[in-house]
Amino acid sequence: MRTGKEYLAALNDGRKVWVGDELVDNVATHPRTRAYARRLADFYDLHHRPDLQDVMTFVDEEGVRRSMTWFQHRTKDDLKRKRRYMETVLRELGGGATPRTPDVNNYVLLTYVDDPEPWSSQSVGTGGRDLTEGIIDFWNVVREGDLNTTPAFVDPQTDRSRESAQAESPALRVVSTSEEGITVRGVKAIGTGAAFGDWIHIGVFYRPGILPEQIIFGAVKPNAPGVTIICRESNVRDGEEVEHPLASQGDELDSVIVFEDVFIPWNRVFHIGNPQHASLYPQRVFDWLHYQALVRQMVRAELMLGLTLLITEHIGTYQLPPVQTRIARFAGFHQTLKAHVIASEDEGFTTPGGLYKPNVLMFDFGRAYYLENVAGMVNEVIDLAGRASLIFPTEGQWQRPELRPWLEALQTGPVGRPHDRLKISRVIRDLFLSDWGDRISTFENFNGTPLLAIRTLTMKRAELSPSGPIADLARKVCGIEGVSDEEETAYKAQASYARRQDAS
Repeated sequence: MRTGKEYLAALNDGRKVWVGDELVDNVATHPRTRAYARRLADFYDLHHRPDLQDVMTFVDEEGVRRSMTWFQHRTKDDLKRKRRYMETVLRELGGGATPRTPDVNNYVLLTYVDDPEPWSSQSVGTGGRDLTEGIIDFWNVVREGDLNTTPAFVDPQTDRSRESAQAESPALRVVSTSEEGITVRGVKAIGTGAAFGDWIHIGVFYRPGILPEQIIFGAVKPNAPGVTIICRESNVRDGEEVEHPLASQGDELDSVIVFEDVFIPWNRVFHIGNPQHASLYPQRVFDWLHYQALVRQMVRAELMLGLTLLITEHIGTYQLPPVQTRIARFAGFHQTLKAHVIASEDEGFTTPGGLYKPNVLMFDFGRAYYLENVAGMVNEVIDLAGRASLIFPTEGQWQRPELRPWLEALQTGPVGRPHDRLKISRVIRDLFLSDWGDRISTFENFNGTPLLAIRTLTMKRAELSPSGPIADLARKVCGIEGVSDEEETAYKAQASYARRQDAS
């Protein structure tokens, strides 16, 4: 298994990364990027802690101990074991302050290796090549190296009033093919954490008017000739671990990725050329990521509940019945998300490749519940904290002897040490009252798919079509005959390989 030191060394590979107005020479050491690189190094080092060995690692069928990143869950108990691993990562790395760690990034590769055949057979323009060999080989390469593969699926925004705008956009496209591979040119509009990856996992979300040459799924090295990663301005508070305990842990640095005639060999091409396939499969690729997102949101809800308990206890309002009633909402928020996680696992099914997959509808609607309610919960945290969320001294002020008696009196409550209140306040400020925290909130809102897209794409799942099995009870109660085997329906119109990724 990889160590954090080995991960950091691998980042110094000549990749071209802009952060704000500055070209970064080495993301492992530059002040704007090193904190997040170190945070991912911490992720790798967690797997070497003796006290976490049973949670963070497993022994595969060949007797090799590996990171649980690569654990393929075949049963419900296996899936729960994977979830305990993901929860541990989230808890050890700031309660979700590091949204996408390598285990999450690599999780999306499961859809390829679970059922690789459609990716090859549905491709157009491969000259009859079998792409499944490259898919399996890539999985083995990243598993053996314990690598970090960051997804980049989002294309540029276009004029949605006309379908022709997509074809005119600078979206990534194939510009030529050869016996050795394909050459691509264009941009991916959002790559989360691409500056910190070992590979960039290219994909596409279907848009009306998309061209066959814009359908590309594959993998590219961040330092490949022609690749430039352009990151937004950093919100990291590097070197401010005391004042900003979470924001100092790094910034994931969402980026635009430019591809200037980048060559991709055939063994790193997973699929090309078929818009119909692209309309079916990306949401299935991201199912695994979205299950983890719900787990992360459950942990975040637990953190929010804990913060409200601590801050109201420190300021002396916890015992007030109206305050306890408001805190009960946080308990309900957390428990409801936990119920979605558990139910999705309990109602899971087996995929074509033999993986045990959580119930898609349950974890997607769990994510929707989080997004529908989290803004109100954040406002409640801030309101319950009151001035303690914003008005508190710096550590330097606290340590000055002429100020300390006055400041200590202001931070003294019925329980707890005055300095502990500062620690709670700093976390609340970082999470809910800072640019860094706002980025985390925005990331949750648009992670893979925003709320409207969750609902829209969920309704495109085969089993939710009127002719699908979920309407069988209503048909029975109404006395309507079932759909005949010969009748073409919206349910049957979905490709069978896509239906098999949705439900048993």
